[in-house]
Amino acid sequence: MKRGLLAIMLIVLLSTGIGIIAFPNSYALYYACTQEQDTALVIMNSSGLDNRYTIKVYDAYGTLLEAKTYDLDAYESDYRHLSDLITISGSTWGLALIETRGILTIGVETFINDQWYSSDNILDPIPDNPEYTYYWYGLNYSNTADQTTGIAIVNPSNSPAAATVFIYDSFGTPQKQIDIVLDPHETDYYDSADILGTADSMWGVVDIKATVPLVAAAEYFNADKLLLNVDQISHYYYCE
Repeated sequence: MKRGLLAIMLIVLLSTGIGIIAFPNSYALYYACTQEQDTALVIMNSSGLDNRYTIKVYDAYGTLLEAKTYDLDAYESDYRHLSDLITISGSTWGLALIETRGILTIGVETFINDQWYSSDNILDPIPDNPEYTYYWYGLNYSNTADQTTGIAIVNPSNSPAAATVFIYDSFGTPQKQIDIVLDPHETDYYDSADILGTADSMWGVVDIKATVPLVAAAEYFNADKLLLNVDQISHYYYCE
């Protein structure tokens, strides 16, 4: 009887372990699905083996909206408009998470009013290295008469994340420091023109120090507030 019970427990533990390691690679990115803006993903199987992946889409508050699983043959590619997976609302922007056993390359395409505007590529999965305490990310911003920048900070982790955002002008003078705490899968968004104003020298570095690996995204707008580009920063430049 005891042997049977131990065998059952071992099977449960092994099954649980298999469930945990079934998708060792997770790719994270910022998306936005609004009445005007949409995000499409080109999901490419970069290995010579058949693969399976799951797309999880979260809203700005970290609530899971949808999870779908698909199969890919070796070197096959899929194309997915995220607006086809979720119902658009005022909070349908934030984290898209792609989990897989294999190796993927993910193209991120932004559309405005059904017209393509920009593309970016996600090559690296979320790093999983608990020996580091802090991860540093950097991006360029510009708040001038010709251009403004929106900054999204995305927590792809199952754990809360603390981050500090440091913003400098073109002379290296500190302009703003923002301390934030993100719940699991939550996203914060900042219009840098609102918090900094505009000036000829108001462009330079956004430096982000975080307690877990994050994704940062920069949305660049022209003087008429039309979106020019969305840049995804999914890999840190320094860790400690």
